[in-house]
Amino acid sequence: MPSLQSASGRLPSLSYSQDERLTRQNIEDLGRIIASEARGSNETAQLMVGWTVINRMKRRHLRSVSVVWQHNNYAHNHPATTISRRIAESLLSGQARDISQGATLFYSPLSMPKERDTNLHGFDIGSGLESVDGVRDRSRKPIKNYAPKWAKDWNRVRVFNVPEREFKFYRE
Repeated sequence: MPSLQSASGRLPSLSYSQDERLTRQNIEDLGRIIASEARGSNETAQLMVGWTVINRMKRRHLRSVSVVWQHNNYAHNHPATTISRRIAESLLSGQARDISQGATLFYSPLSMPKERDTNLHGFDIGSGLESVDGVRDRSRKPIKNYAPKWAKDWNRVRVFNVPEREFKFYRE
């Protein structure tokens, strides 16, 4: 994965007047979403999560990251990190290459309810159960997870270096 840093090891200075999307608040908001949704994942997965937000912004002609995710409080439950801010800044400034193929949604099979779960409240499980390599129960046995309804209607975007058990990305 190519680094987002310059040859000197630092991000180049950016002129915030070049693009209204590139504000400190947008960087912080997108950094927080990336940290909340993809903490512990590799840089490619973090970039992809960020790209889904950017693609939604473009699709809806928005300039504010917070508008895109205003109804998803869980996407803001961790503070932005140095890495997630760096990724957010590179995405919002247009420095990061778009590897998303237009992805606008994602879910994590690891985070979805599993086949024997009884509390399904608040989850979109309309696509039913699926088998994903690497999704296991507490005893380490393979187990099926539920998938959201929209996953069967939208086009899947496959991404090299992002394990399917961690994230599945889609575009409308």
